[in-house]
Amino acid sequence: MKEIFTFIALFLGVNSFAQISVKTEYISNSKFYDAVSDSNIGDGSAMIYSVGALVPLSMKAPEEDDPYQRPTVWGVSLSGSFVQMHNHRFPIEKELPSQVMNLGVTALHLRPLKERWSMLMALGAGSYTPENRLSSIHIGENVVANGAFVLVWHWRPNIEIGGGVALNNTFGYPMVFPAFYFKYNGAFSDKFTIEVGSIDGLKVALGYNYRENLDFKLIANMGGYSAYLRRNGEKEIFSQQTFVVGLQPEFKIGKHVSIPLTVGGSFIRSGRYRERKLSAMFASEAKNEDGSARSSVFLPALYFAAGVTIK
Repeated sequence: MKEIFTFIALFLGVNSFAQISVKTEYISNSKFYDAVSDSNIGDGSAMIYSVGALVPLSMKAPEEDDPYQRPTVWGVSLSGSFVQMHNHRFPIEKELPSQVMNLGVTALHLRPLKERWSMLMALGAGSYTPENRLSSIHIGENVVANGAFVLVWHWRPNIEIGGGVALNNTFGYPMVFPAFYFKYNGAFSDKFTIEVGSIDGLKVALGYNYRENLDFKLIANMGGYSAYLRRNGEKEIFSQQTFVVGLQPEFKIGKHVSIPLTVGGSFIRSGRYRERKLSAMFASEAKNEDGSARSSVFLPALYFAAGVTIK
């Protein structure tokens, strides 16, 4: 489902050209806190390789007098994330996967409705495997169909608010979930910018345009990835949520190529297995004496990232 929401965010700002992005992330080694035993039980680092492509197949340009510049677009997106985790000293039955692969393909349609509204529909499929091999993909085990229907209200030319429904069969049968969207792009001088997005995890960026071909941004991103697998013969989901904060210089080459580099910290990198059923999604992993929930997580670590975007 994350792949669909990622490309919804891209699609709402699409132009007539294909968009391609490649990114590599490194999270340094840190200890792992296990919520069940309430102790540190191992340590690990991670490399994350991501690639995405959004290809408009058909596009009608927005009306000249449309203040929100809303096109009509049919398109296809492809995405892939490959995670390599280097985990050490985890007890038996507490080991985390050493690899996670998330792949997705989605067909999308965007069109304007009334004066301030747009509609986006998406239908696709994704695979979420515990190995970085295509042979690990198995329908019925780790392949999920998903879709979304989102209505977007263009409050102002730089503010968009939306909501709708998302659909997937994670638990073996179709389930409908609420979907929310918020995007803000603003500036408080000729040099400073603010970007906020929420559809595929929270993303905040405070930017400074140092030169025509160089921006500096302070970014905060929440994201994650997952794997559908079997443990002890039972279907389970391994999920890992991340929260990173960093300084990001972004170099621009011409009008179509940008190279963002990020240096910062990973402050949340969770790691948890859940049964593949709806009730397990809302169950806490462990609780403190006062009743508050606690979660298994890697302790803070250094974070580095480099990418290329072509559009």
